[in-house]
Amino acid sequence: YSVIAIALLLLAVPSMAFWSTGHMIIARIALEELKNKDPALLDRIQKEIDILTDFSMERDHSFVESAVWADDNKAIQWSAFNEWHFVDTPVIAPDFTGETEIENMNATWAIHEMYKTLNHKKPKFDSGLALSFAWRYMIHLVGDIHQPLHASSLFSAQFPNGDRGGNSFKINYPDDKQIKNLHALWDACVGQYGSIWAPASAEEWENLGVFAANITAQFPRDKVAQRVKELDERKWAAEMNQIAKDVVYDGIEPNTTPSAEYLARGRQVVNEQLAVGGYRLADTMLGLKASLDARSIVKELLEQ
Repeated sequence: YSVIAIALLLLAVPSMAFWSTGHMIIARIALEELKNKDPALLDRIQKEIDILTDFSMERDHSFVESAVWADDNKAIQWSAFNEWHFVDTPVIAPDFTGETEIENMNATWAIHEMYKTLNHKKPKFDSGLALSFAWRYMIHLVGDIHQPLHASSLFSAQFPNGDRGGNSFKINYPDDKQIKNLHALWDACVGQYGSIWAPASAEEWENLGVFAANITAQFPRDKVAQRVKELDERKWAAEMNQIAKDVVYDGIEPNTTPSAEYLARGRQVVNEQLAVGGYRLADTMLGLKASLDARSIVKELLEQ
């Protein structure tokens, strides 16, 4: 795609987005990485993801569409895993006095638990349901934790109990009346890329490809290599918390309209987050290759 074609496409997509699109972009970047580096591994991961496809909104692109399965589950009131989506590490304002607490069963805990499930090499029975569930939540949670407000909560005199990752931090955003707080603005990729949910149409699938290609061209692996090589989810969360301090909460006050400068800076940061999240997701999956190989052998033995 030419730069002009990409620019026209971005202008054509409405800016009424929520984080579903960001999740799919991260998954699409990981998909393209795996296609290039290990298509056989991608095929095996795809087969495990597909075990739960009949219990989803997915159609033609389940690897990428499964990135929003965890949020789709919320819509059917399956709320048992809601606390897995964030780790509200405090951002302490100078005027705050009090105590803070972080939920133990949070996003970093959940990513670690999904990894342990996927790293299991010798199941004694058909563990496909657990594996499909774990892949789906792994894909989703890696996306969540690369959104800075899924790893941060502002504590201040105004928010003595925290701002719930920006959900209580009200803002005005004239370009999209659905965006009423800071969390929604960042979930919406700071007003970029439109709203795409599963099942993605042919046009939406093409758009996701353009978005992913444009983002990885802006932030190729070598440009973010130092960040990408870090695969510890706890360090991801600490990194996001620092970004929240340095960027998300900087230059904006509750009940105000984000400035053009704030939006431009935020969009640049979001695009880097999408690229880094996609590369890290792919590398995490590549790191599970030995486990998938071992499971394939065990499955053949169980089927004999």
